[in-house]
Amino acid sequence: MSKIFRHILNFGPVILFQRLRASSAGTILLQFGLALIPLTFAIGFGVDYIRAQQLQTQLNAIADSAALAAVDPSMLCQSSATANAAATSMFNAQAATLQGIVSITPTVTMNPSNSAAGCSGSLRTASVTYTAKVRNLFSTILGVATLPISGSATTNASQPPSINFYVALDTSPSMLLPTTTTGITNLNNGVIWTGAGAFGWPVVGCDFACHSQNSHTWNYGNFVRDANGYAIYTTGFDSGTMYRISCINGNVYNASNTQIGTNGSITNSGATACGGNYWNNGPSINNTVNLQYKPNGSYYYTSVSVNFPDSWWLAENYATVNPGQQNITLRLDAESPAAQNLATYAYSFEQQYASAPTPPAYKLQFFTFNYGAPTAIPTAPWGTMTDVATSHNFTFPSMTANAPLQTGIGCWTSSCPGSNAFSDMTALLNSMSSIMPNTAGLGTSANPQNVLIILTDGAEDDSTGDGLTALNANNIAQCTAIKATGTRIAILYTQYNPATINYTSNPTFNNFASGQVPNIQAQLQACATQNANGTYLMQTVGTDGDISAALNQLFQQVVQSSRLVQ
Repeated sequence: MSKIFRHILNFGPVILFQRLRASSAGTILLQFGLALIPLTFAIGFGVDYIRAQQLQTQLNAIADSAALAAVDPSMLCQSSATANAAATSMFNAQAATLQGIVSITPTVTMNPSNSAAGCSGSLRTASVTYTAKVRNLFSTILGVATLPISGSATTNASQPPSINFYVALDTSPSMLLPTTTTGITNLNNGVIWTGAGAFGWPVVGCDFACHSQNSHTWNYGNFVRDANGYAIYTTGFDSGTMYRISCINGNVYNASNTQIGTNGSITNSGATACGGNYWNNGPSINNTVNLQYKPNGSYYYTSVSVNFPDSWWLAENYATVNPGQQNITLRLDAESPAAQNLATYAYSFEQQYASAPTPPAYKLQFFTFNYGAPTAIPTAPWGTMTDVATSHNFTFPSMTANAPLQTGIGCWTSSCPGSNAFSDMTALLNSMSSIMPNTAGLGTSANPQNVLIILTDGAEDDSTGDGLTALNANNIAQCTAIKATGTRIAILYTQYNPATINYTSNPTFNNFASGQVPNIQAQLQACATQNANGTYLMQTVGTDGDISAALNQLFQQVVQSSRLVQ
């Protein structure tokens, strides 16, 4: 240690100055004076340099975040221009919070630079570079106002692993909700409940879609009407002759709205033309009533056996009942094209990585579930685990084959569930747990990872007997056990609309609408896998949303992760 620093430590600056002044030779004072200028310069430069380095570190982190944002799974569904703008905006917003930066110029580039929106499955690389100037605190001493800094970050969508997807499609009665607001309105206006009052009972029922062993009896007293207010009857459920009866004057019309008779009436155990006052007059062709009317210009009556169609029939035949309109798409209907598009979309991802050293393979197997154990889709190749390179060439079967779900004879299959156990999540999770491997796959084609995708509205009424609810604690425990094996769970929630549970005085349905529907999303999220960044493998699509696009985005969220490459 030099003499001058010993003096500083031992005597302090005042005593040091006195001793320097007292020195006859003045040597130490001269040395200190000569050293003071470069020492001050060095200290000032050091402070400003360290400060600039700290800001550069912070800007590098901001550049990393902005580049990662551009290849986030949700952003990969947007165009390159949109991703560029989002990354630039994020960088500028975060950089603006830093103090001491005089100017900054970020540059964001995308590869490909002109990709369109639509979840094309393209591999995207995003680069963020910047140059900036940091204001010096000792600019007067240094003679330099700023110090330049720069940095860059590059990210891409990393090559995903091979995955086997087990896809469970909810086909319970509540999936008969229309997919659009217009569809809900049209179906609501086209189905009228009037008959229950004839028995002195309040009108009970769900507007379109309840979990009930005999949904149509809850919709007791309904009749379907067209835009003119005419009651609709058919000689067959899925097909046959359609008759329209005016509830004002009894005129009878055919499907083309041409009058074919007068004095129309329903004669069978007290049923009326414009109200289903006969218990269990459901849409089944085995449960008919007689339509009597006088053909135009005749004085005699003719009699025809007809059925009371229900809201499901009206949705599927809305264009026939109301010429010029389109049939009403139900969530059940939307599942088929969504599944078809998922295979095509997954195949586009396979193609993107076809030239990779170890290209991933995506395989799909589809199940339907309502009550009891899930059922593999019987149409090949959808019910077996098949690579999308093969399955995307086949047509996914219509889910309409699983309907009608609202019938007047108790259930829609040869075997009834014995209770209102629809969307039996306990049975679904138990079965899928036994079907899927109980060890985590490595992500190779020989040992793929496993993902369970559940498409559901979350209305659960399972075999545990706790009634119509959101998922219960037992279900969450089942999900946890599945995830513990390494299988990930991804959920597409087709958001339940409680407003569609109306015209009801049944406490089960009322309590479900007010007390359970608000809990569905949180319970489904608890079942889904949570990512390392805190997000969940879950997408929610509401009324007027695109179920197919949401399912594709969920797939992308599963297979696509972002990683920093520079």
